[in-house]
Amino acid sequence: MSLLFPTGYKCIVCGCEIPKSKIELCEQCYSTLPFINSKVCQKCGRPITSDADYCLTCLNNSFSFDRCIACFKFLPPIDNLVYRLKYDGETFIAKTLSNLLAKCLVESGIQYDVVIPVPLFHTREFERDFNQSSLLISQFPKYGISINCSCVVRRKDTISQTHLTRVERQSNVNDAFKVINKSAIKDKVVVVVDDVFTTGSTINAMASQLLKAGAKKVYGLTVGHAIEGQG
Repeated sequence: MSLLFPTGYKCIVCGCEIPKSKIELCEQCYSTLPFINSKVCQKCGRPITSDADYCLTCLNNSFSFDRCIACFKFLPPIDNLVYRLKYDGETFIAKTLSNLLAKCLVESGIQYDVVIPVPLFHTREFERDFNQSSLLISQFPKYGISINCSCVVRRKDTISQTHLTRVERQSNVNDAFKVINKSAIKDKVVVVVDDVFTTGSTINAMASQLLKAGAKKVYGLTVGHAIEGQG
């Protein structure tokens, strides 16, 4: 029957046919997702095993954001899905990741007013034809989550953060963002969405500008959190 009447929906990880769903994943692949369901640092969201509330990095560094939350450890198959979305242009993957992120935000218990994506520099977005962070919040309105994709811009074309050290990452995004609609975030609690949390430099740089522009508090929300040794 499935050969005669295919549903047309396929798992975005293994490609097998599945029933229509918000998250286009088969049960087997969904069961392998590296959800973060253990104790985490109360600042950056990194999984930790100690009895402390904060990881050593957060104890030794100050951040402008209040707290960051990640849905998954940045491990297979999440790392591959993000790569395919970001670099292979498989934008259909964003729908599933966006639904999973929205669920993560709702279940976090955080009280917020508006969600905004990390913007790309205009020439970079033109070349890529999309901003992956904007796509990652595309499903949020279905959950009653208010979004704003135009109140912050990236005012310089920063180089890729992938192979930079923590200090280089911080320098790379310093003054990279500008709030162009202060009324959209003034006295509001803002959630900044990005694909991966590695050192927190990007979200921190945005949080700094948002707070200067009048935001009450800034949280970070990412699909993945890079574990030790991932750069």
